[in-house]
Amino acid sequence: MTYNLKNNSKTAAANIFLSSLLPLFSRLAVTLSGSPTSLTNPAKELTALTFLHDFIDSLELQKPAAMVVSAARQLAHLNPDSTLVLFSIKDQEKIMVVAGTKPSSLTNKEILELGKKFHTPKVTDATLKRKRLSSEPRKTLAVSAATEPGSKSGQLILYSTIRPTPKESQLINYCLQHLEKRLNETRNWQELEKANRIDNLTGLHNRRHFDEIIKKECERADRYHRPTSLIMLDLDYFKKVNDNFGHQTGDMVLEKLGKVMLAQVRHCDSPCRYGGEEFAIILPETGLFEAKRIAERLRREIERQNIVTHNNIHLKITASLGISSTEDICTFDLVAAADQALYRAKEGGRNQIATTPKAPRQTVIEPAISHCFPAQAVIN
Repeated sequence: MTYNLKNNSKTAAANIFLSSLLPLFSRLAVTLSGSPTSLTNPAKELTALTFLHDFIDSLELQKPAAMVVSAARQLAHLNPDSTLVLFSIKDQEKIMVVAGTKPSSLTNKEILELGKKFHTPKVTDATLKRKRLSSEPRKTLAVSAATEPGSKSGQLILYSTIRPTPKESQLINYCLQHLEKRLNETRNWQELEKANRIDNLTGLHNRRHFDEIIKKECERADRYHRPTSLIMLDLDYFKKVNDNFGHQTGDMVLEKLGKVMLAQVRHCDSPCRYGGEEFAIILPETGLFEAKRIAERLRREIERQNIVTHNNIHLKITASLGISSTEDICTFDLVAAADQALYRAKEGGRNQIATTPKAPRQTVIEPAISHCFPAQAVIN
């Protein structure tokens, strides 16, 4: 047999690759069914392997919700005339995706009932962009496959309006098992990533996260000429709290401050524990006037706190805050300027906010040169 390499090289290479996976698929079928596979048609085997390859490939480098959506879309290819509903249920994270053919009005009611049953009112629509024939016979949603309940990865449940064939069931069961494994890996990675960026005591971002975010926000402010502000906060006389009441009480004060900061800042802001009793809040898209308003609101809220220790001792705490903004200074000096403002607030009597004096703004001669020589600048 001869091939036209010019026209069929990619197809031939794909067939060779898929053919090499046939033994693996046969062993997989034996594992799932407990008996040797009866699949003897090479074309069908290649089709099944192609489907598995596409399914596994679609899950790579995605977040859990996007992963479930991709899985539902891929499973819908097994029978495009069917409507699928895929549930991912784990603790408070509950995802429901509808894929395949657009559901009829009666099927929609069933989907809503399933959503109420699993407490997932939000539906992600991943159906095909084509109309359903009104004359199509009524089909009821039924469970096609499901993983074991109570596992660490939660449970996956697939409903469909068309019952899958035994061979399709094998593929679906394997796909759900693989999806469950990938979801578990992704969630574990997210928890580890979160642990690396969150301070355990206060619940705020840690210094590592601060260094990453402040760099990105300063670069964005320079590029798009949008303001970014920074608040540096330090608890007043915190050393006396540790000396007089112990470090356990000091930790209680820091934990309380973390909760206050999370409650007072906006969703887009990044409150961080800078080190010890010193904190920082990155305010993107925020000018100096708005930053001062946020800082004053936070200062008053901290002053109002009444902290009760384990020995029933009532503590009142205050904080000094320094503010800097790219409206007044060069982004390279944002942290240093906020730190200087914090020092001025302490020198001025503490429990107050302070800003840095407006300085001449530096304009970089050429962006390409500035990355190599950041000191190269002229004064306007």
